[in-house]
Amino acid sequence: MNKYQDLLIEWCDYLVSVQVTDEKSKFFGGFACESCGIVHGRADNAVYPLTLSYVLTGDKKYLTAVENLVVFRKKMTKLSGAVQNDFTSKWKGVTAFSAINLLKTLNYFGDKIPSGLKNKIEKCAKKSARWVRRHMTVGFSANINYYCAAALVDALYYKRYGDEKYKKSAKKLIDYCLELFTENGLLSGEAKPHDKKSPRGCLPIDIGYIAEESMPCLIHATTLLGEEKTLSFLTECARKQLDFLLPDGGLDNSFGVRNNKWTYYGSRTSDGCIGLFCELAKKDDLFAEAAERTYSILKKCTHEGKLFGGVQYYENGQKACVHHTFCHACALADAVIAGVPENAERKSLPSEEEEIGYKYYPEIDTYKIRAGKYLATLTGYDYAAYTYGNGAAHAGGGTLSLLYKSEQGPLIAGSVYAYFPTEKNNMQLPVGDKKHSSLLVRAEYEKGGKKYATCLDKDPEITVRAEDGVIVANVRARFFCAETQNAESELIAEFTYRFTPEGVTVKVNKINGEVRFILPVIENTGEVVTENRFGKEKIFFLTGGFSADEYSFSLEEDVVVTIK
Repeated sequence: MNKYQDLLIEWCDYLVSVQVTDEKSKFFGGFACESCGIVHGRADNAVYPLTLSYVLTGDKKYLTAVENLVVFRKKMTKLSGAVQNDFTSKWKGVTAFSAINLLKTLNYFGDKIPSGLKNKIEKCAKKSARWVRRHMTVGFSANINYYCAAALVDALYYKRYGDEKYKKSAKKLIDYCLELFTENGLLSGEAKPHDKKSPRGCLPIDIGYIAEESMPCLIHATTLLGEEKTLSFLTECARKQLDFLLPDGGLDNSFGVRNNKWTYYGSRTSDGCIGLFCELAKKDDLFAEAAERTYSILKKCTHEGKLFGGVQYYENGQKACVHHTFCHACALADAVIAGVPENAERKSLPSEEEEIGYKYYPEIDTYKIRAGKYLATLTGYDYAAYTYGNGAAHAGGGTLSLLYKSEQGPLIAGSVYAYFPTEKNNMQLPVGDKKHSSLLVRAEYEKGGKKYATCLDKDPEITVRAEDGVIVANVRARFFCAETQNAESELIAEFTYRFTPEGVTVKVNKINGEVRFILPVIENTGEVVTENRFGKEKIFFLTGGFSADEYSFSLEEDVVVTIK
């Protein structure tokens, strides 16, 4: 077996080990989650990777696990065929993901599993697919990733059973999604309405969901329908999206509208992009490289058979939510089915080009800046979805949300200002003694028990220019409160960022002694050089999943810091 298959077996062995096997338990067949203390309702998605594990090894323990999952699935399924998200959540959009994995199982392995089990899976798949076609149509109240998933359900059903109604439904959903792509190849719609613009003209976009869920579903569905023109367009969009794939395989979702669920390699409850990359690698070696980088980060985040939610979860004593493993096992199964790239010419990713320059994305009001080995993301993204109002406020305010150094890795990796479980069944809580604190670069002060920070400003002033081998960014930002969504005073913080091949220098103009400049630098990475006095504290943050040294400077004077 190759390394992709080995990792799949490693994950599936872990899933088998945590499956509830007490037939008297109401959770029989599900997976016990050590981090959340519950059994996640979407466990049946693992039918597909577990069946592939059986086919690869011939070990019937995987087949038994599949049979148990089918029993568990019945407890989550309504008479209509809809599947609810969890025992305590009635959300039914996840029916699409359940149907996808059952239909893939039938299409790929229907002749390799016992007929009795095949018939049970087929009965479940047909009923759920019918529900999807009837209910998950244009106008269905859900984010765009569900539209993409529904399109794939319809396409898989059409491919297997030849029912033209499903082909028509799939095409209608795909055509709707195509209208939501920007010129930069990004898919809008990770909020409702799908195309509503913010005051700064931004759209609801999330790189984690685009890369790990929407694009794999859209491209697979389009391939099944034989829509070559659409497939070419989507492939070009996927190529443009590689700008956000970091050299170590991480995804830069430091600004995304749903990045409260960022796992650095993707998102907490999405399947992953490695299968898509392997499929596209058949025509373009750049995607073979993308697949290899993605494999490397998934392997790096795997310990004891469990896929952890970040690179530094394990060493910081955080638990592994089983959701990560059984979801990403589906994409890894897709990679194995597509065929692992072999003998592909090694290539550099777009994020590794060491020129000095920048690219601006108006749809997310974000700059991608490169200076030698330093890659940075500076964002004024102001789109406020429901998660933002609930406290999971993503980076804005002209914040340096990501700083990455080639051959070193991320030095700064911010995400949200406060960790708030907006999806309590899908978002674990931190454990351990380290202070759990945001990794966003910001100026901040506290008044009346409330914190005000520049990274929350929805209307900063940002100018970026290139001059003599240096990229200079000037930012003016107000101090906003996550709770009230308002500025308490007229205070303005002024930042100057200088990006050079020798390092990144940040200057923050003085304000007063009550305001602090906060600079969280990932532990054991960048060198911090400054002549200012500072405090330093060890912190950790679940979103992104890094521990950091939090440098704190008083803004009673100008502060100048260089990160190398």
